[in-house]
Amino acid sequence: MSNRNTLLIVGASGAAATRVMERAIAAPDFDVVGLARRKPDADTDWITADLTDAAGLHGALAMRSDITHIVYASRAPHGESGVEDVPANVAMLRNLLDAAEASLPRFAHLHMIHGGKWYGLHIGPFPTPAREDDPRHMPPNFYYDQQDLVAARQQGKPWSWSASRPGFVLDVAPGRARNMVSTLGAYAAICRELGVPFDFPGKPGAWSALHEVTDASLLAQGVLWMLREPRCANRAFNVMNGDAFRWCDLWAFLAEQFGVPLGRPRPMSLRHWMADKGPVWQRLRERHGLALPLAEVASWDFADFFLNMDYDVLCSMMAARSAGFSGFVDSWAMFANQIAGYRAADILPPR
Repeated sequence: MSNRNTLLIVGASGAAATRVMERAIAAPDFDVVGLARRKPDADTDWITADLTDAAGLHGALAMRSDITHIVYASRAPHGESGVEDVPANVAMLRNLLDAAEASLPRFAHLHMIHGGKWYGLHIGPFPTPAREDDPRHMPPNFYYDQQDLVAARQQGKPWSWSASRPGFVLDVAPGRARNMVSTLGAYAAICRELGVPFDFPGKPGAWSALHEVTDASLLAQGVLWMLREPRCANRAFNVMNGDAFRWCDLWAFLAEQFGVPLGRPRPMSLRHWMADKGPVWQRLRERHGLALPLAEVASWDFADFFLNMDYDVLCSMMAARSAGFSGFVDSWAMFANQIAGYRAADILPPR
């Protein structure tokens, strides 16, 4: 049997894991396998299995006894809402862990991609900068149950676990509407088409609160670091870009990037005010040859969430820095690069 490590990425086609898979494939120390219910159109090695089917999952992993490391980035159906299905999310991870312990003789590490909702950012203000050992908020929160399950199962076992806690993960991801850059870009393009300024539609308090985000490529870098670094065993780490911004500072930069006149704070629900803007977007599609309908570019519910957080959203990177992680991303440059990426993919119109 080869001594080479094999990394299984569960939920590899999802938002959080796509860049993890790309970076792992390019790395010299891992063979990479993806797992999903349906095999995507890709040349990568894939396992087709359903996490809710314990017996089928067990049989699928038994065919790949070379797997040593697992990155878990799946979540139960119904999307990323405020309170997600705890029993379903725990059952899926339990099924995977059962299959891994039974079928993978070289199983060494499980990594879970979690997120800032660990600290209750979806509920309201929380102590900042949030640290990994801060008190938990009032449940439910499936992240808590998953980590408790894994930590209990790991006791006395030769394998270890780790968890990453990114903020809002930003990436160039055509077709994934729940994305900050594409949603803001669609809003700006519609403003420009209608000849109105790029007003900030969130709460007044959100205009001046401190925020931070996580570039998807940086998250991938952090995840692979945790898989390799012994000091990360059985610990969780925040993974943020490493800087912070206020919308009142960034908004003018975004207006310039999108080529739309700068507006002012004007609280309004984008879910309500953008509900009839499909025809406006269709005009833009026809004029610029844009690839996707508005519903696949922008999530107005998501925009109403992240633009109305009228409290600081900050997490400490001290634990990761102390353990040796030095990755960082300039958030302003990231926004500019991702806007350019969406334009190159014919998702957003030219400036």
